[in-house]
Amino acid sequence: MTSVVCIHKTLTIVCLDSARPQDNRTTTTDHGIRNCPASCGYAVHATDQAGEVWNNVSTSTKAPGKQRRLLPLLPVAILAIAVAVGLACSQPSPRLQETVELTPPAVNTVSQPAEAATAAPPQAKESEAVPAIEQPAQSGTPETEVRLTALAIAAAHDQVMSGIYERTVPSVVGLRVLKSITIGGAAPGMPQGDFLSRAAGSGFVWDDEGHIVTNKHVIDGADRIIVVLSDGVQVDAELVGDDPDSDLAVIKITDASVRPPAISLGDSDTIKPGQLAVAIGDPFSRGFSMTSGIISAVGRTINPSDSNFSVPRVVQHDAATNPGNSGGPLLNRQGDVVGINTQIISETGGFSGVGLAIPVNLAKLVAPSLIAEGRYEYPFIGIRGVSVSPDIAQAMDLPADMRGALVIAVGTGTAAEEAGLRASDRLTVINGAELPIGGDIIVAMNGTSMMGMDDVVAYTVEHTQPGDTVEFTIMRDGEEMTMEVTMGARPE
Repeated sequence: MTSVVCIHKTLTIVCLDSARPQDNRTTTTDHGIRNCPASCGYAVHATDQAGEVWNNVSTSTKAPGKQRRLLPLLPVAILAIAVAVGLACSQPSPRLQETVELTPPAVNTVSQPAEAATAAPPQAKESEAVPAIEQPAQSGTPETEVRLTALAIAAAHDQVMSGIYERTVPSVVGLRVLKSITIGGAAPGMPQGDFLSRAAGSGFVWDDEGHIVTNKHVIDGADRIIVVLSDGVQVDAELVGDDPDSDLAVIKITDASVRPPAISLGDSDTIKPGQLAVAIGDPFSRGFSMTSGIISAVGRTINPSDSNFSVPRVVQHDAATNPGNSGGPLLNRQGDVVGINTQIISETGGFSGVGLAIPVNLAKLVAPSLIAEGRYEYPFIGIRGVSVSPDIAQAMDLPADMRGALVIAVGTGTAAEEAGLRASDRLTVINGAELPIGGDIIVAMNGTSMMGMDDVVAYTVEHTQPGDTVEFTIMRDGEEMTMEVTMGARPE
């Protein structure tokens, strides 16, 4: 059986709540200094002088033969020597033609002849841009081969990962949570009385005032919250506010003399599958550690355990997250927070490669309100809906490629009811299951296309506030129409 597990740990509840790399550049130096003997710097300078003397000599040798015979012997000898030096020094050394510029991401490159280097390279199409490979050099042309070795690549990776850890771990915290519980002792031999339950999780420093963001389920019901810093310092914290609909909470260090640095925030809307994902936290309360993987998917939806509403735009990744990682940051390769680790999907209770993180852009909306007011007020349409599938579209005599959010229920006294949105009015059987059809289909909000119900939830949360008027584009009885909906406030 597949289960969704919160990744913080507790002793009483069976739940898992428990540089950028430096650019590899090689910049060429003065040819005479790098590629030639120490005297060549003077020789190159002398070349110009020798060339000038040669010009003078050439001008002189154009004089009539009679005048040449009248030249004194010594000046002739000096001029002859100058001519010889000029001829010798004016010939460029083959070594001077070996100019190599390393520009990532080329792995193997071969220098081109000097005359070819002066020509403008053709612009390659984006689809044709591939790393350079070894090419045979032209006959008689000196070549210099440059390889980016596996060890160099591994060293660059190590540098990136170590840099992320060193920069961010001072802003990551471990949490020790004490909760009072009462045991009734209904069975003989069972203990009775009040006891302390211990739980653990992670968090990260939000600002310079000592505020820390974590998961609500980590600190829920806490009598005491202890913050553990990366240098081993332990201080108490108090709850500032929490939000069950996003599973986020903000706590604050009570000791004003302890103010760890704030972490850097990224943009969860810009991340893509395949990008680096790094999780840092305090799993199993054994000290800070880092795991890495990739962004597996974006746009997931989860339902927090204490809420009837879903969280949109959730980030899926495969960086190992274990008991105690809940509330800790998910980072990109720059060390910026792009998510807050909150759940795993697993059939065993242990990590199985599917980690889920709340998008940091949602935290940017919720956390400031929790700090200022202790709560966050969400906009509310007042509908239940499902994404339109090809089967639903066919059952409603709509094109098979129709997409949007089918309204299946409208709440009494909600913004949707006041605006006149219609719910489904009949049932049909699709793949052996009864599904409601016939309601309005939301296809756009304020001109932004809605591909399904998840898009409606995400747009509502991210781009509207209670009291805002939003233009809905809907399909009703096969015809497109628009209506205005004034957003309400989500009920608690």
